[in-house]
Amino acid sequence: MSSKTEVKLLTLLNVSAIKKPRALDKPGGYRGSPLRSTLPLSSIEGTNGDVQSPASVKRARKSVSAASQADVSASEDAQPVKRRKSVVFAGEIGPSGSTYASPIKSSGNVKGKGKAKEVTSISGSSISSKAADGVSKRVVDLVDDEDDEEVSPMADAEDMFNVHFGSETVYLTAESIAKVNEDDWTSGPVALAGFGKAVSYLPGAGSPPSPDVQNRIIPSLLSSVRESDDSMLVSQATSHLGTYKDIYLHSLDDEADGSEKILYGPQKGAIRQAIMVHALNHVLKTRRRIIRNNEKLAHAAEGQEPLEPPRDQSFTRPKVLLLLPLRSLALHYLKNHLFPLAPAGTQIENQRPFISSFSLSSDLTDPLAAPSALSSYPADHIVNFQGNSDDNFRFGIKITRKAWRIVMMPADEKKLLDCDFIIASPLGMKMAAEREKSTDMLSSIEVCVVDGMDIMQMQNWDHVQFIFDNLNKIPEDPHGCDFSRLKPWYLDQQAKYLRQTILLSRYDSPEGRALFHRKCSNLAGKIRTDDVNCTGVLDRVKFGVRQTFERIDLEGAQAMDGEEAVSEIELRLDWFTKKTVPSLVKSAMTRQNTLIVVPSYFDFVRLTNYLRKNETISFAAISEYSSNTEISRARTEFFKGKKPFLILTERFHFYRRYKIRGAKTLVFYSLPDHAQFYSEFLQTPFLPSQKKQKALKAKEKRKRKRKSEGGEESEDEQQDEADDDDEDDEVDPDAVSCRVLFSRFDYLKLERVVGTVNARLMLTKGEAKFQFI
Repeated sequence: MSSKTEVKLLTLLNVSAIKKPRALDKPGGYRGSPLRSTLPLSSIEGTNGDVQSPASVKRARKSVSAASQADVSASEDAQPVKRRKSVVFAGEIGPSGSTYASPIKSSGNVKGKGKAKEVTSISGSSISSKAADGVSKRVVDLVDDEDDEEVSPMADAEDMFNVHFGSETVYLTAESIAKVNEDDWTSGPVALAGFGKAVSYLPGAGSPPSPDVQNRIIPSLLSSVRESDDSMLVSQATSHLGTYKDIYLHSLDDEADGSEKILYGPQKGAIRQAIMVHALNHVLKTRRRIIRNNEKLAHAAEGQEPLEPPRDQSFTRPKVLLLLPLRSLALHYLKNHLFPLAPAGTQIENQRPFISSFSLSSDLTDPLAAPSALSSYPADHIVNFQGNSDDNFRFGIKITRKAWRIVMMPADEKKLLDCDFIIASPLGMKMAAEREKSTDMLSSIEVCVVDGMDIMQMQNWDHVQFIFDNLNKIPEDPHGCDFSRLKPWYLDQQAKYLRQTILLSRYDSPEGRALFHRKCSNLAGKIRTDDVNCTGVLDRVKFGVRQTFERIDLEGAQAMDGEEAVSEIELRLDWFTKKTVPSLVKSAMTRQNTLIVVPSYFDFVRLTNYLRKNETISFAAISEYSSNTEISRARTEFFKGKKPFLILTERFHFYRRYKIRGAKTLVFYSLPDHAQFYSEFLQTPFLPSQKKQKALKAKEKRKRKRKSEGGEESEDEQQDEADDDDEDDEVDPDAVSCRVLFSRFDYLKLERVVGTVNARLMLTKGEAKFQFI
């Protein structure tokens, strides 16, 4: 048989082989697929029907390929072999005969349509200990990647995905696990390219076993990184995530102080896009590995060759958990960062009902979407609550060869177990878990993303802790799991030591650090950004306002096993009721028009109960659970002087953003987590009256109308506006004062308000009182 005839025969046999029926879905795995880039079974057999060895099959394939190429090139009238049109889904194999973006070795020159597809290599060594200014900007490199029908051990060792999540990962050593269980981490400063200074943590005194191993990005996702608005920053973020270390990012784009730059700034947008690229890359690699092993098992079964089942599966299929606080943020993630990664021709099922369910109804008007919203609401409030702000949802996304299916609500556990992505809010996940009495879908999560931790702290942080307490536990029901292919570290309950956790918050907080230190046990290490240059928000306070910061003495607190922090709660209440309140009542300036801000609802309840029981002062109280009638009555009584004291919570201000008028003395039971709230409260004494507010709105409306018509403002109008601005200062700044209680446990809050330098001085100096004007 001539070489030309052999080539045609192989083509026909390959076309017929791809029509083989696929296996049914397997829990923890994916549909089986026909053999990829291999000879048909008929060509594997010899002339006498005997099955050849794998080595002889490989030699035969190479000889046929070389002979066919020589014959075709030598014959002038040789007809080119027609290739069947294939569909490339993210470089993944499917029954259509597509290949996983097989790149050519770098030594060969490739021309025309058959040119090599590039694979991104992301090196774990990109996070260096150099200074931030000395970090190389070129983080992502393009390398060649062989993609034969069999993945060689060397290829596995060169990919961080295989090194980290392989069946015999190098990270799971008895010494490293013991160090993590003992909370023994070695920390040191590093420079996180694109995100500034950070702190790196490694278990014990060692270093990651494979610091120079590269994480490869499949070619279809590479183009999305290159075409992004800020490709360099996205590439840097992707390189950091590709190390599979735990990462805690906060204070991006000047978010900590409530700057207007937080309106989806470049850093936040880049890290969110990188998260979706990284998560999808992880899911597709997992799918590719299982499909390849399915092919090997099918090939061995047909050839009657015994083959030990590969350890490549998990308890359940979901691998990525995306924890988000609001529906609007979930819609933003999928619409702007995940759906654009779908290859051309991919059908996204249920996309229209999903967008409709996670957007505002068409008959509702969103005041935060108006162009004038920035003049009425702070920037962070617009980012948080524009769109659908519902906080109860849970759904999944299933990635298949030709379609992405959004498993919509209400989706029970059985449907979500067939998904690759689980996207939920803490409340939605907690309520569903209590209803179904199961958290089995969290048993095999390998990449956990928590975005919007600052908003979750204003919701219910216990729900977040509940989810992390149930991650990577052995499920109650096997759900049809094939234990012969289960990775051994799943059975040994060691999955939590390999899970990558990505935490995003607007600011650093004790709750975020506790989650990072107690629930992130990644043996590859973990990284936390370290914003040490907070400038504070004191410059936003009107000049002349007396601001007194009083440090609480904690000498009486117990200093063992974390009991000091618990004792601080009691000491703060005792300090406030026995020292602060009597001093407020004694002064004629502070016994009226005093606004007391309490950050925690727990402290709010304890403080109001104490004041009612002892009848110390007459006050009105507003919390996030107050009705509109109660809020209106309390605000009116305080403004008219019927109630000299008004107590409200930070969470109430976070959700409502009301401007409380009538206050001349402001008292902070503890500093708010959101630094901009401090400056916003200190601006309330200088708010204009309702009559003047109406006049200002009318003037602003006339100004916008004149600007749209192209007219210019006359000199008389400019003078009237200047006179009105002077009249706004009805309250003398000398008559306004502020008192703040703080302790050393409030350091993160304190530095966001007064700045890092001042915060360190205030906690180390001998004096207990500090005043700013």
